[in-house]
Amino acid sequence: MLVIWQLLSDNGTLDPLTYSSPSAIWDAFKKMVDEGRLREPVLESAKLFGVGLLVSVVTGLLIGAVLGWSAKAHAIFDPWVTMLYAMPGIALVPLLLIAFGSEFRTEVIIVWTVAVWPMIINVAAGVRAIDRDHLRLARSYLASGRQVLWAIALPGSVPYVLAGIQQAVALSLVGVVVAEYFVGNNGLGGLILAASQQLLTAEAYVGMAIIAFAGLFFTALVRRCEKWVVKWR
Repeated sequence: MLVIWQLLSDNGTLDPLTYSSPSAIWDAFKKMVDEGRLREPVLESAKLFGVGLLVSVVTGLLIGAVLGWSAKAHAIFDPWVTMLYAMPGIALVPLLLIAFGSEFRTEVIIVWTVAVWPMIINVAAGVRAIDRDHLRLARSYLASGRQVLWAIALPGSVPYVLAGIQQAVALSLVGVVVAEYFVGNNGLGGLILAASQQLLTAEAYVGMAIIAFAGLFFTALVRRCEKWVVKWR
C-alpha cells in the first residue's frame, strides 16, 4: 500500500497538498524530530491517553461488575448504558466545555465518555456468563456474595475485561484527538489541526501515524495478555 501510494504521488495522480506521500511524511517526521517539535505534543497526548484510559478501565470495571452481578441494577441501568454508548461522544463536547471549562479535566472527561462504555458492557457480560455450577458450589461452602464476586465472577470474566480494554484503547485514542481538537488545541490532536489549517499535509500525517502506531502497539500488548489468560484458563 505504501509503495502504491508513493507511485501514485510521484506520477501526479494524487495531489500532494491533499494526500502527501510516504517519503514526504518520513522527511517531515525527521525534520520535526530534529527541531524538537514532537516531544511536547507526544508527551501531552500520552498523559491524556494514560489518565483517560485508566479512569475508563477502573470505572468501567466497577460499574460493569455491579450491572453483571445485580439483576435489578442491570434491569434499571442497562438501557441507559446502551443509549449513552450509541450516542456519539463528540455530541457532548459543547456541554462539557460549558460545565467544566477548557481544562485538562475536561479532556479526561471527553476521553472517558468515549471509552468507558465497552468496558461496562464487556465486564457485565463476563460476570453474567459465569458458570452457574461454580456459583452454586461456592454458595454450598457458605461463601458470601462478596467472596463469590471477587473470587469467582471477576476472575472468570478476565477475557471479557481484556476485550473491553482492547476496545477502550482504540476509543481512548479517538477521545484524545477529539479532546485536543476542541478543548486544548494541544498534543497530537492540536498538531494535526494546526498543520491541516496551514496546509502542512505531511506534518498532519505524522501526527496521525503516531496515533495509529500507538493504537497498534497497545492493542498488540493487550492481545498478548489475552493469550496468556486463555492459556491459563
